[in-house]
Amino acid sequence: MNTKLKTWILLGYIIMAVIIVLLSGFSIYFIERLNSASEKILKDNYLSIESAKHLIDNLDKIDNSRALLLSNVESEKNFASGEYDSGKDNFIKYLMICESNITEKGEKDLLVLLRKDYEEYIQLTNSASSQDVSFYLSVLLPKYKSVKTYCFELLNLNEKAMLRKNENSRNISKSTEIYMIIIAGVSVLIVLIALVRIPGNVINPILEMTKKVEAIANKKYTERLEVRSRNELGVLAASFNKMAEKLSEYEQTNIEKLIAEKKRTEAIVENMRDGIIVLDENSNVILTNNVGSDLIGLSKTDLIGRNIINSADDNNLIKSLVSDLDPAVHSNKNYEKKLNYLRIVYRDKEEFFLKEISRVIDEFDNKKILGTIIVLKNVTGFKELDEVKSGFVATVSHELKTPLAAMNMSLRLIQDSRIGSLNPEQKKITDSMKDEVKRLLKMVNELLNLSRLESGGEIYKYGLVSIDDIIDSAVTPLIMQFEQNKIDFQLEAEKNLPKLNVDANKVAWVIINLLGNAIRYSKENDIVKLSVKKSENEIVFCVKDSGAGIKPEYLDRIFDKFVQINTANIEKQNKGVGLGLAISKEFVEAHGGRIWVKSEQGRGSEFYFALPISNQIN
Repeated sequence: MNTKLKTWILLGYIIMAVIIVLLSGFSIYFIERLNSASEKILKDNYLSIESAKHLIDNLDKIDNSRALLLSNVESEKNFASGEYDSGKDNFIKYLMICESNITEKGEKDLLVLLRKDYEEYIQLTNSASSQDVSFYLSVLLPKYKSVKTYCFELLNLNEKAMLRKNENSRNISKSTEIYMIIIAGVSVLIVLIALVRIPGNVINPILEMTKKVEAIANKKYTERLEVRSRNELGVLAASFNKMAEKLSEYEQTNIEKLIAEKKRTEAIVENMRDGIIVLDENSNVILTNNVGSDLIGLSKTDLIGRNIINSADDNNLIKSLVSDLDPAVHSNKNYEKKLNYLRIVYRDKEEFFLKEISRVIDEFDNKKILGTIIVLKNVTGFKELDEVKSGFVATVSHELKTPLAAMNMSLRLIQDSRIGSLNPEQKKITDSMKDEVKRLLKMVNELLNLSRLESGGEIYKYGLVSIDDIIDSAVTPLIMQFEQNKIDFQLEAEKNLPKLNVDANKVAWVIINLLGNAIRYSKENDIVKLSVKKSENEIVFCVKDSGAGIKPEYLDRIFDKFVQINTANIEKQNKGVGLGLAISKEFVEAHGGRIWVKSEQGRGSEFYFALPISNQIN
């Protein structure tokens, strides 16, 4: 069937409209017939019947009054005379109403006879005043009965007509019921046919299409719809089939691509020198290479599909990896990849591996983790080079420290007035040489400290120390520098701060380094402020200056090695080599603390570091 869907819907509305019009038309027609029949009964017969009854009543009144007059009773004559005149007037009145409302066959002739007999009767009554009772009985009474008979015939004629018309109304009513039942039955039949045909032609294809769409949603791309027509549903079915075919082709192509990508990924992972372990969202191993399985000590068959967390108790390396797989850590938005060095015996040789753990996050839901990638990167060569570099730096720094100390001593002797006085030019040159030697000695000391930190040779002497002692140790050596540079130093420390289990010299060194940097980057009459306060389970130190501030591009790497900030106001000062903050970070983190900076260019800087109160490092 090629009828358009729009045509079917329009046809349904037309059928309903036609049925409504037909029912309304027939109802109005039959109601009008019934109204007409009722009106005709009222108009044609009811008035005549009522008038005929009044004729009989008034005729009786005339007869009764005439009988009283003939009785020669004086007291009744006036009353009888009045009744007589009233009866005659009313009789003529109603007789004229009947004559003006002739509706039935024979009614006119009957009224002519009635009027003739009535007039004769009246004439006789008028001449009866001098007659006796015998005249009344022999002449008036028969004429009275004759007139009354005509009145009854008029009444019966209209009553019969009324009954006939009433029967006719009943017949019309029954016919109306029959016709309305027939019309209603036909209408219901038409509507039922329409309900069966039209919705079936519209709904059934839609229901079938719904099932097919659900099948397609379940990736059953072989489903097809039968195209039975060329209407809108037929076009939709053809488009659906085309879509299903394209989806099937795409699925096939996609599967082939996924298989190819999987094989390519497996080949890439397999041929990498680094150990790779891929976990799903439940920490089950789904992919690894030979290096990864060799490092863990399990075959790929035993490792893949295994929950790595459940295997932590039996394998020290897995335990180290699992320690960084805490879901609470991974669900943190600020989580970053963890980089840790591991010493692993690999191929009968102790080698260094860099542990790198990355999470795979759902791009639509930042809280949903799709999996984790663990990379064990072999950095043995770099580590060895780093150790060689550290040894070289330590050796060179140590070798430089002795001659630099000798040079510093020699310069002090030259400037000693007991040996001899220097002219202004000589003094200026020696002062400059002395500043450079001090700078070199500071740089050598920082390099030695860094070498000890990197080699693990730095020794920490922990003990319970009060905050006041640490501050005193850090601030006292710098009082002269504050005065010489005309910088206002302010200290703000909370009272009754708890003691810390730390290496006091290392913490004091950090404060000295931060205050020294603040002095270097501040101008005359600037303020440098050291504040100490308790925050939850930490003691937070803050060094704030009002200098030039730090450019945004330096903030992320301010604590890296050899990072220096060039500003115009420190050209005249002794510069470092960018190791102070890196060493400070190492010292703070060695105590289980953290260090950070807040700065805005042109508005100074705030360097913070926090040490835990419950520090139990020994």
